[in-house]
Amino acid sequence: MTTGSDEQRPSTREAISARVRSLAIEAGARPSDHGFGRMFPALATPSRGIGEGPRTLKDLARLATAMAACAEAPDGRPPRRRGEGDADIPAAYAFLVEFVLNDLVWERRPVEEAGATGCAPIGTFSSLFNRRSGCLDLESVYDAPRDPAAVRRMLLGEVWRNPLGEPALPPKKSPRNDLPRHPRALDPARDRVPRMSDARNDRSLPLSQLHVAFLKAHNALVATGRSFEAARRALRQRYQWMVLFDLLPKIADPAVVEAVMSEGPLLWRQDRPGDIFIPVEFWAAAFAIAPSLARPSYDFNRHLRDTEAAALSTRAALGPSGSGPDGLPANLVIAWEGFLPLEAEAPQRARRLDTTLAGAPDTVEAAALRHLSRGYRLGLPSGQAVAQHLGLKPLRDDTLLAALPEAQRVAALPFCEATPLWFYILAEAGDPAGPAGKHLGPVGSRIVAEALWTLARHSDASILAPGELRDFDRFTLSDLVLLAAEEDG
Repeated sequence: MTTGSDEQRPSTREAISARVRSLAIEAGARPSDHGFGRMFPALATPSRGIGEGPRTLKDLARLATAMAACAEAPDGRPPRRRGEGDADIPAAYAFLVEFVLNDLVWERRPVEEAGATGCAPIGTFSSLFNRRSGCLDLESVYDAPRDPAAVRRMLLGEVWRNPLGEPALPPKKSPRNDLPRHPRALDPARDRVPRMSDARNDRSLPLSQLHVAFLKAHNALVATGRSFEAARRALRQRYQWMVLFDLLPKIADPAVVEAVMSEGPLLWRQDRPGDIFIPVEFWAAAFAIAPSLARPSYDFNRHLRDTEAAALSTRAALGPSGSGPDGLPANLVIAWEGFLPLEAEAPQRARRLDTTLAGAPDTVEAAALRHLSRGYRLGLPSGQAVAQHLGLKPLRDDTLLAALPEAQRVAALPFCEATPLWFYILAEAGDPAGPAGKHLGPVGSRIVAEALWTLARHSDASILAPGELRDFDRFTLSDLVLLAAEEDG
């Protein structure tokens, strides 16, 4: 029988190891052989890009402004009623895409500041550091404290209720439905921030609640008698299955997914774990699709109906620094049945994949410019160059413009022959003569499928490893939420 002190010793060692690793990364080190690289190194030449210099930067800014001009705003239709522009994907998968990208990539500093000089793209990625392992191992979840009262379990925070019991908890929910947080503070950088190194998953309430679901799912696996390590291994394998066989078929071309799963990657095959890196074409373009999937408004729970996405920020829910509730108010626990097919009523849906983003115009313009500028600074090849490299007929000139909303066509003219890869992939997905917003097109699908397969293959306890055993048959995002719900009793 394991004693309490025996349980605590691995936790202490792990905490010390994590702290040393964190300090090393802050000092400029990075995990061995885990950084950024190119999936298509042969295309890393100016002739395969979108052009360089002040003129190109101005054209990118105009394109971002044009994307803002057709930004999608709430139209007054109840979010759970299907309408034009909705995809077949339940709304929760937009947040899963964001979660997975945050789990794979945490750059040490914005790429826009990483060695860029003047108007030229950076020539090397040596100044970029990925604080993550770059594998599907839930590092973002396990980079957090364990419960000191039961160290096999992950620590959860309690939602806030005043002494009078208001706001009330939703039905069938326990008080432990928040991230563990630091106390209130006047300093915004410390005020009720999550007790974990990376707070990006606390950006919005749906994303924060998804992170909580992973913590609770770990604890539910521990409740079956597993040790901490066994529960972590089990959850990592379930996560890998979810990404490869639940998420990927929803966002990528089924034919491409089937080919990669049966034959393995054709373009980006890495046989040694030490050779693994995050392809910049995947990180900064093909998998940067959460902004396109996001809805302009959500039914978050019975208290928050048809609420604009911007109003669902965690900071807005917590209130000004140093005042307000100690944690997430109890009435702001998510109702997952509105985001996933968990009951008879259909859930809200994500939006179709295309170049139309949802939100206030200034927010959309800032997001679009950030993505377009990142691709430029990284020296990504144009979408047409990648398509030709893959042996595909690229979208260009009239075929590219036909895939865009009318309000974006004039601004896209300078890029008709060489289009920014991120914008091209969204245009390709939204092409009425192609996927029509149902999933990524051939270029985006190939990059995402091969990257996720390769990263999963070299992850801890990989379900793709020959002879690897697992104790489950399937595990979807709905299964994660249902497993987490077991912790609510």
